[in-house]
Amino acid sequence: MQEKKSADKVLTVQVYEESASPRTFKVPLSWLTRASWLAWLLLSVSIVSSLYAARIYFMERSARPELVKDLENEIQELKIALEKKSQNQLSLNPNLPSTSPTVQAGVPEDKNASDTKPQTQPGEALEGKAGIWNGLAENITAPPASFVSSIKLEDAKVDWQGKYANFSVNVLYREPGKGSQQGHIVALARANDRIYAHPEGVLNTATGAALFDPTHGEYFSVARFRVLKTRLGPFETPRQLSEVQVFLFDLNQKLILNQTFKYGK
Repeated sequence: MQEKKSADKVLTVQVYEESASPRTFKVPLSWLTRASWLAWLLLSVSIVSSLYAARIYFMERSARPELVKDLENEIQELKIALEKKSQNQLSLNPNLPSTSPTVQAGVPEDKNASDTKPQTQPGEALEGKAGIWNGLAENITAPPASFVSSIKLEDAKVDWQGKYANFSVNVLYREPGKGSQQGHIVALARANDRIYAHPEGVLNTATGAALFDPTHGEYFSVARFRVLKTRLGPFETPRQLSEVQVFLFDLNQKLILNQTFKYGK
């Protein structure tokens, strides 16, 4: 066998005791090197674990409801993108019917409509209920009791700015892929001694047969989502506002949906 060219380096430790011969301990330096590397490894793992735990902690503390809404909007956009992708694949085969929304000739574009769910508006949430107000004109036909509207109102909010109430509500079309729904929107803010209407000029004069004319309402054309925003007032105090009523009519003045949002402050 070939002998080692050099002996391993060792650390010699001598321990002296009274009236006794010293004791000698020899520790290879390679052991100390390995122990130091192990200590550095454990220290690195501890630092990385601490940083990761701190990151998770601050992420949970910074979680807010609006972030959840943003994630829901992103999920909705992904669903819409998948639907469009499937529609494009179907369009490659002319024998299959297309489910893309149809655009009617002569129908103006609604700039407030969109394919994605609108962002959450600031303000106090309102609770809605169905109901028909008897202030409609005689030529307006109300839907039957069993009628289920394809339009839905959700996320109604009131945000006060001084004496004015900024009212917003999302209009949701519940039959995507079947074209779009057009018509007019009228909003009434009712108090004990006054009524404010949106849009401006929708209320009839004193000689009118009804309180408002739906043909003068705000035009809408919704295929998926739309947001209604209006400024109502002025009110002396927020307590004067008792409810906000929203009416949706089609182009033939047929009432599609009526919903009342109670404020109750």
